[in-house]
Amino acid sequence: MTNSENFANRYRLKAFFVFGAALIILFYRFISHALFSGMMHPVYAFEEKEIWYRVFLSSHLAQFITDNHFLSLASDLLLFLLPVLFLITRKRVFAIAFSILLLIYFFTYNLVTGHHYHGLVGVILITIPFWTKNETRFNLLWEAVRYYWLYIFASAALWKILRGSVFYADQLSNILKAQQLDLQLQQPDSFQAHIVQYLIANPQVSHWVLIVNVLVQLSFLIGFFTKKFDTLLFVLAIVFCAANYFVMSIVSAELLILNLTLLNWDKIAGLLQKSKS
Repeated sequence: MTNSENFANRYRLKAFFVFGAALIILFYRFISHALFSGMMHPVYAFEEKEIWYRVFLSSHLAQFITDNHFLSLASDLLLFLLPVLFLITRKRVFAIAFSILLLIYFFTYNLVTGHHYHGLVGVILITIPFWTKNETRFNLLWEAVRYYWLYIFASAALWKILRGSVFYADQLSNILKAQQLDLQLQQPDSFQAHIVQYLIANPQVSHWVLIVNVLVQLSFLIGFFTKKFDTLLFVLAIVFCAANYFVMSIVSAELLILNLTLLNWDKIAGLLQKSKS
């Protein structure tokens, strides 16, 4: 098999997983009434000072879509249709259109909810490499997304170290007291609430949890120098996001789509090829 055929196989395989995962994320958002059609006639009270949010709000594009029932439904339909069309035709125009529409949805969702939600950033970024079919450019963009995923973890660890918060024994215990108040009031007998209660009552234990948290995040620095441990980092990312939810109630499931950049696609393509032969 030639190099071009190998690349074509990996390209198709990556496209299937990336856009398949994106469709699953969008479906969950749809049944949660969180897509355009679920944000009809909202009040845009987001007082964000970041320039791009202000420019987007001033363009009235978000208002134009969410104030029109037909347009909001059509936008939802396009969010599902564009990935499917790309998977069927492999035409770049559908990948580009999907990334742009997803970006519009990302800004609109954050403006409506009044919250800086970053989960969709991963979905947007990992679709950008599919804007090209050139092997060199695609691989370069794919590697850039991989480095961004590593940066998310490593920078979070360095931030805690440089600020000194990881060295403060009561840091996590105090955070949980404020951040998990709703959980303690609404579901005090849940398994998650019991975990939080124990960590609050035992600051020394919670401090060690924080230290382990930082060490796990810091371990992603190794990915900048070698890919030998990418499989381990792939598993650590899943474990970290699951633990982060149970302890902090931080949902990072959508960002896990970036974890696809840590997989050995040559090996996966080879195994699939053998299973077919």
